[in-house]
Amino acid sequence: MLFILYILKIPEKQIPGWLSWVVFTPMMVGFLGYMINIWFPEQLKGKIEGKLIFEKEKITINNEVFLIKDLKYVEIIQNDHKGRYIFHNAFDGMFSQGCNNTLKIRLLNNLEKKCFFQINHPRELLQISDQLNFYIENGLLTKEARNSTLNYN
Repeated sequence: MLFILYILKIPEKQIPGWLSWVVFTPMMVGFLGYMINIWFPEQLKGKIEGKLIFEKEKITINNEVFLIKDLKYVEIIQNDHKGRYIFHNAFDGMFSQGCNNTLKIRLLNNLEKKCFFQINHPRELLQISDQLNFYIENGLLTKEARNSTLNYN
């Protein structure tokens, strides 16, 4: 207010008009920037490296091979897929990168291994349904966990 009254020397009757432009303009620019950002996915920071391969007799994480006969259990937590619209993440980007999915395995010696993986399409894990059924047969996974992983709910 002191800046407007004494430095800019704006008459008191015109202050509400000036003040509304001073406040309204940055708010509109910020809102327009926010609206434009909604339609563009945020780029991944860093790189996705490594590989995760599900096979009937083994699971490969990067270059480490874990044989099914050496495992106690397998847990797959599917949270999202690349490009999924996220309502609660407005300031960090409105689309998921699909990297918030987790694989946990526990070996017979109680050593636990955990890794994150990216899912590019909503139903991508259907490709490993045969392997998941094999894990059920071997007591490493429950049917409920498989159904949850494959979105059969």
